[in-house]
Amino acid sequence: MDHYLKALFAPKSVAIIGVSATSRRSGNVFYDRLLGYGFEGRVYAVGRNGGMVEDEPIYPSVKDLPEVPDLVFGAVGMQATPQAMIDAAAAGVRVGIVFTAGFAEMSADGAEIQRDMVARCNELGMRVVGPNCMGVFSTGCGMNLTDVEGLDAGQIGFVSQSGNIALTLFDNAKRHDLGFHSFVSFGNQADIPAIDYIEYMAQDDAVEVILLYLESLQENAGADFIARCRAVAARKPIVAIKGGVTNAGRRAAASHTSRLSASEDIYDAAFEQAGIVQVQDLDHVMAVAEALLRCPPMKGENIAIVGSGGGHSTVGTDCVERAGLTVPAFDQEMKDIFGEYLPPWAPMSNPVDMTGGFTEDLTLFQTLMRYPLSRPEFHGGLSYGLYGEGWRPGLVDDNGLTFETAAPTLAALQQETGKPIVFYTPFAKEPDKSFTAMRLSGVPCYGSLAEAAAGLAALRTRGAFLARVAGRHETEPDRAPSSSGAGSAFTLTEYESLRRITAAGMATVRQELVSSAEEAMAAADAIGYPVVLKAQLTNVAHKSDVNGVRLGLTTADEVAAAFEQMSTIPNAGAAVNCTVSQQIAAERELLLGIRKDETFGHTIVVGVGGILTEVAARVAVLVPPVDLGEFVATIERSPIASYLGDWRGKPAVDLEELHRQVTALHAMCRADQAIESVDINPLAVVGSSLQAVDAAVVLESAPELG
Repeated sequence: MDHYLKALFAPKSVAIIGVSATSRRSGNVFYDRLLGYGFEGRVYAVGRNGGMVEDEPIYPSVKDLPEVPDLVFGAVGMQATPQAMIDAAAAGVRVGIVFTAGFAEMSADGAEIQRDMVARCNELGMRVVGPNCMGVFSTGCGMNLTDVEGLDAGQIGFVSQSGNIALTLFDNAKRHDLGFHSFVSFGNQADIPAIDYIEYMAQDDAVEVILLYLESLQENAGADFIARCRAVAARKPIVAIKGGVTNAGRRAAASHTSRLSASEDIYDAAFEQAGIVQVQDLDHVMAVAEALLRCPPMKGENIAIVGSGGGHSTVGTDCVERAGLTVPAFDQEMKDIFGEYLPPWAPMSNPVDMTGGFTEDLTLFQTLMRYPLSRPEFHGGLSYGLYGEGWRPGLVDDNGLTFETAAPTLAALQQETGKPIVFYTPFAKEPDKSFTAMRLSGVPCYGSLAEAAAGLAALRTRGAFLARVAGRHETEPDRAPSSSGAGSAFTLTEYESLRRITAAGMATVRQELVSSAEEAMAAADAIGYPVVLKAQLTNVAHKSDVNGVRLGLTTADEVAAAFEQMSTIPNAGAAVNCTVSQQIAAERELLLGIRKDETFGHTIVVGVGGILTEVAARVAVLVPPVDLGEFVATIERSPIASYLGDWRGKPAVDLEELHRQVTALHAMCRADQAIESVDINPLAVVGSSLQAVDAAVVLESAPELG
């Protein structure tokens, strides 16, 4: 594996900067931790006052070492850190970790110092992890450069922007009998992007699932992140939890698009397009990781629930269906089969409650689950019951099996059918050798029904991604904006906006620009009644707010009167310009918008349009590039799927034509980076045609005259 991050995750030598011979500084703690964890390479101590530590010399500087280390770890104060890192880079070190805080996360001055330090290190050939990070560990080479002890080895790679989140998940992993192969905390992400760590771990055969805790991506990194993560996810599952999803600090233009595509929506869309399994609840992250690690992906939504305990069966069904899966009823043939094993009063409709009968035959979980999972219409199973030594210590069934020795039987069924099975028992919140046996055999064992449902939902998400990723045709990634825009946003008139999108290749309503009542009447006669009259006001996104729209005008006199009334709009003046346009009887109305995001570039919003926009607020958000297949799949998974489908006796919206118009609009924005956002609302649907009726193009600043 020839990658610069090999120096981070598999170094042959490490230098710890900040070690003292006379006091216990943080550098000493990391020096001892690295030695105590069993690092296989050479460890050097660096401290400006020299001396000895653990019978080894402390070198004044990295340049004084007998060899150039692969990796340096900086644990000195904020003031001393930049020069220490630059000296290491000058000595030829490939990667440096800045554990120290106090840089960009603290102040503008700190940010400037951070930028300068990273730039100078990069110029000298060294990459920087951090600053303000927790460190790194790799069980592959026995390296622990974190302040965490007792880390369990395993098959998970973990990339985290936060140290505290990592501590939480390290602790949660123990409850699931999971461990980690490698970990990095990247803190301020001043240099190395998160995707580089993900990609490196994907190349490591010892890593089977990758976890990501992310608060932000670097500016302009969105399209690259999606493309590279998608390539990784095609081979290995990526599980992510996103922090910081509220609207605070988000710059919003005066458009529906910006309000309906918050930062959370864009990241949701990015993760989905990248094939990342996103988890909303921190307490479910390891449950999801366990399912993806131990189980095959799920190829459909239908779940069979078979176990013991009426209340748990009911709550389990609720949890599974809330997670977006279905629990179809069993047919009579299936019930008859279950009746051969269970008493007549046992519920057998899905869920199945075996009413405690498993205590005499611990293989009953496997026996009964086999029947639904042998059917093609069922895609996964949830088994449940009061299982484990915490309930019946020393239980031995009629076959001589214990909770521990019977535990792997479900895994054998999972392997036989290729369909995932998860298990719930309330006792699994505590360690038990029977639960460990079940997990290590391949079946996740959860102490929470919500965790079990989250695990199954993740397996379905994974299965759906793998099914659709085959045969994708990649298109050119979007360019994120190079700056946040120094000017004030400027909204073009509707006439100017529609002209722009017409030139881009979109279908628009016929309109005529007029500057007098006489011109308005002539235009209306030419277009044909009824018509719409709209005032053309600069920097006004919603003309109806200032009475600048009149609908349903059916005579020349009505048009003239409406024009005279619009001349009285504040700031319009006597020479107000208006448009006369045909009034379309739309079968339904859509919102189509694009807004520029600093991370992902021009992002796309498709939603319910017209007067329902504010009420329904249902949208699909997409991050370019999206080919037709991905576009259709995203729409069909979105909250607007039913609105765009067969609706009120009308045929479904032509998604191929909608994709063509979205592509044209996106191409227009790519060609003109001054465009901040575009709102087309409504985009009228009439039969198979789509026509833009109203539009607002928002620029980063007012266009230059002349």
